[in-house]
Amino acid sequence: MRIVEELASEAVFDHSARENNVRSFKQMLINYYSNTEYVRTPQQIKRDQWIIYERVRCRAWMIIPVAVLSQFCLGSLYAWSIFNKPIDEYIYNDPIANKAQITFYIALGMLGASGAAFGPWIESHSPRMCAAIAAVLFFAGHCTAALGLACKETGIMYFGYGFIGGIGMGVGYVTTIDAVIQWYPNARGLSSGLAVSGFGSGAMAFSNLNSELVHKFTLPQVFFILGSVNFVVMLLCALVMRPPPPDYNLPGVAVEMAEQSVADMHNSHSRSLQQTIKGKSATIGGQTITVGSDAGDPVLIITLSQALSTRDFWFLWVAFFVNLVFGVVIISNLASMTTNMFGSKALAPVTMIVTIEGAFNATGRLLMGWVSDWAGRRRTFLFIITLQIVIVACLLFLIPEHKFWPFVVLVWLATFCYGGGVGVIAATLADMFGAPNMSACHGVMLTGWSVAAIGGGLTYTSVVSVLTGSKGFTLQDPYVYVINQYWILSLLICGWFFLLLVRVKPRERMYPRVHGQVLCHTLAGFMFRLARGTAQHGLHDYEFLSAASQPEDALRTGIDDRVSESDDGSILSGMQKMDSTSRTHRLGGRIQSSTDMHGAAGIQETATISTYMQEDALLNDKHNTPEAFNYVSENRKSVHPNGADPRGSCVQLMCAMPPTRRCIRLFKRWRLEHVSKEEVATVWRMYLSCALLASTSSEK
Repeated sequence: MRIVEELASEAVFDHSARENNVRSFKQMLINYYSNTEYVRTPQQIKRDQWIIYERVRCRAWMIIPVAVLSQFCLGSLYAWSIFNKPIDEYIYNDPIANKAQITFYIALGMLGASGAAFGPWIESHSPRMCAAIAAVLFFAGHCTAALGLACKETGIMYFGYGFIGGIGMGVGYVTTIDAVIQWYPNARGLSSGLAVSGFGSGAMAFSNLNSELVHKFTLPQVFFILGSVNFVVMLLCALVMRPPPPDYNLPGVAVEMAEQSVADMHNSHSRSLQQTIKGKSATIGGQTITVGSDAGDPVLIITLSQALSTRDFWFLWVAFFVNLVFGVVIISNLASMTTNMFGSKALAPVTMIVTIEGAFNATGRLLMGWVSDWAGRRRTFLFIITLQIVIVACLLFLIPEHKFWPFVVLVWLATFCYGGGVGVIAATLADMFGAPNMSACHGVMLTGWSVAAIGGGLTYTSVVSVLTGSKGFTLQDPYVYVINQYWILSLLICGWFFLLLVRVKPRERMYPRVHGQVLCHTLAGFMFRLARGTAQHGLHDYEFLSAASQPEDALRTGIDDRVSESDDGSILSGMQKMDSTSRTHRLGGRIQSSTDMHGAAGIQETATISTYMQEDALLNDKHNTPEAFNYVSENRKSVHPNGADPRGSCVQLMCAMPPTRRCIRLFKRWRLEHVSKEEVATVWRMYLSCALLASTSSEK
């Protein structure tokens, strides 16, 4: 007994095993969401090049039709409203029991949840295998739902079509969009919009098909027939689905550089900035930037964990969620709403209304995806949510008036906006975080679809149930539908403001801070910054720069000496020959290597120092002395000879003062600045190029 008690006490108070299990599970989760690379053998790469081995080669245009067709089968979910009343009457003998529509919410919820859970797995495995598994799961969901209907058990139907079928939808949805975006990196909006338009157009065909099947067969037979047809089509599409060849895409996100400098164009002997930083990598703000080609922009390498930890991702998640709420509620209840509100006064059959709704859904996905390619992702998304706000505000006044065609047209436009948000989101994620992270990020983003479907759908159903139950209203009363528009409108307004805070471009997310900065954001192409303290002119207040405290004469002498000692004398002559009217504030491309004593502290750098000069440095202008700055990288250290704090590899910059900023003083302690485009281009070019050069200067 004593031994048992001792063992029991140790078992009770020793929590190390449990803590180790928690740590191991957390580490396993981190590894799962960090390692998303799909590694193929040479044999697999060769096999993926052919649809039929050595007969039919795989081309990019072949992926689009199979993706659209596969999404078309998954889009049969949008015709679910046709089943609501027949299923309620078949199981409960009450066509207005409002139980069947819960299946739709569960299916959409599982679509998003499975996308988040299986997104990294989809990214790291063959699209052909993932698409085939999606077809099997979707078919199994239909068969299980048919079994539940045959037994008249709602729970089995929920589990079959909602849970199993929803997982199949999520896996198939993410797989096809990921494959299409990888094949079309230069037209992500159009290609992803075209693919998901198949999902939206599924309601067009299946609404009429479902109505015909319900009248000719029993409900269990209908679900088995639909599942069999979808399984055959999706399996054939899976056989064609495959990834592009290696090196078909950038490994990350292209980082926009400032415009090429005038000095580079005038000096034929000097190398351009892109050629100089080719092959270099730097870690800036915990993220890696690499330049891989002469003419190409630097590429930002973002890991999945970094992408999911940014505020921009979750602000975009909120905007995507509110965009979906109204569409999910309307699509799942359009048939019943039209019948209850208008009854015999309806001027068009319900099936036609649902069919046209599917056409608007598909058109929104295709059109808004294409528009976002040239108008910008955030501008397009802002237009979509703004239009939704206007539509909901109009419905508040039109629903009590019982006007059929205005109500139907506004619902169609709302469905257009719903499809537009879905069509833009995949391309937005690929632009922000890179194609290698698109599947996993898209999967997590689709949890917004889950919350919108389950939370929004069940909230709508609960409000209707309360009003028709304890409050004495009927389903024919407009107030039942008007009251739901208020909370939807509130969500849309909140989502609009969250979308304003999303920084899509890497330049916006990584732009360097100034001292005392609180907020910096780009809106409508203009950068605004809120900071503490008085206004600063010049570049001294940027945190990544430290101004050299050399006297002006010594600085000017240092510049002349450094240029005169250059191996290539064409630079100075090229700068002197430049027309004074061509002076700009862009950072030039002349790069000179030397070993130098610099700064007030006299720190000796054992590594090579790269010196930048701006093309309007104005060496002979007494009124505009160029300023010198020392950029010290963080990732490479060189030790001060006297034992002082180590400093990184140094890049010295010499450039004229940027344009004066427009500034508004707030409460004497704050300032709101409008940063000019010239200053943004100059600072960004300095920041990015200096970091890339300093990261490798110790190796030279």
